[in-house]
Amino acid sequence: MSNDEGLVDEYEKIESQKKSIEQREEELRNKIIELAKQKNTDTLFGTNKKCSIKGYEKIVYPEDKMPLLELIKKKGIYDKFSSINYFKLSPAIIRGEIDKEISDLTKREKAFRVSLKDI
Repeated sequence: MSNDEGLVDEYEKIESQKKSIEQREEELRNKIIELAKQKNTDTLFGTNKKCSIKGYEKIVYPEDKMPLLELIKKKGIYDKFSSINYFKLSPAIIRGEIDKEISDLTKREKAFRVSLKDI
């Protein structure tokens, strides 16, 4: 039944390894951060590399963004912070739901997505 010259199986194997590596990377990252905190330092040294650990302030937005959005509009700063959502606009252009004058400013290219599914 296989007609892929082993490419799909190899791709599946690499995808699996990538997920495993990313998980291990996150675990190591967290351990490095904890070790730096324990040692009260922002630099750790390995055999061949040094690792810089810098804290930064991260903004966490609420699940329900409507009150935030309404307040931003009310304060008159919506245009300053709003932007085009290309993930929503592109499918609308493809389906012909957007004004032709707008869609004429874009171009279409053939792209490919490769995904794996269980048989």
